[in-house]
Amino acid sequence: MSESQNLPNLAIGYSRARLLMLFGGSLLLTLLCAGLAHSWQQGQNITTPQVAICYVGAVFFGLASCRMLWRLITARQPVVFISRVGIRDTRLAGETIAWSAVRKVFLWEQRTQKFVVLKVDPLIAQRFSGGFATQALALLNKALGTDSVIVNAGGLTMDTETLLATCKQYWGAGRPVQADEAAPAPEAQPERVG
Repeated sequence: MSESQNLPNLAIGYSRARLLMLFGGSLLLTLLCAGLAHSWQQGQNITTPQVAICYVGAVFFGLASCRMLWRLITARQPVVFISRVGIRDTRLAGETIAWSAVRKVFLWEQRTQKFVVLKVDPLIAQRFSGGFATQALALLNKALGTDSVIVNAGGLTMDTETLLATCKQYWGAGRPVQADEAAPAPEAQPERVG
């Protein structure tokens, strides 16, 4: 049996504990921004832009709180599937990205957040740029190159480093051996002439 036949199919879902922490943090920031905006209106030395920033923060973090609450309620099924054939992130698309189409798997860090990046064939990458969320991620793709698919491990049961190691393991086992990487054929032994 080869190494790729021993790898099980993985289904990764949301972690309720992580989502609860994200919900609590965004709710706390919403209340903080709303409280500051309300109390600063009573002060004399506060400018209008400062109050406006607090209102914008309250709306932004309020929407983030609603999103985390919705995920907490509906997060019963896995969202990332990794198999010997490829990887599928249902948050991006319903299609599986075959390991043979992935050129490189690496970690990308933006400030304090880490992402797993799959460098794929350009035709494959175009399929994952249709939805609103993926179009927003297209801005991140410009920094990495247009042929990248970003898998975010935020809120999942698997952290980013483990997801990266898992993807590299499955990618190495699932992609075809390239001609330059193929094992050299054994040399033919000369026959004895007697």
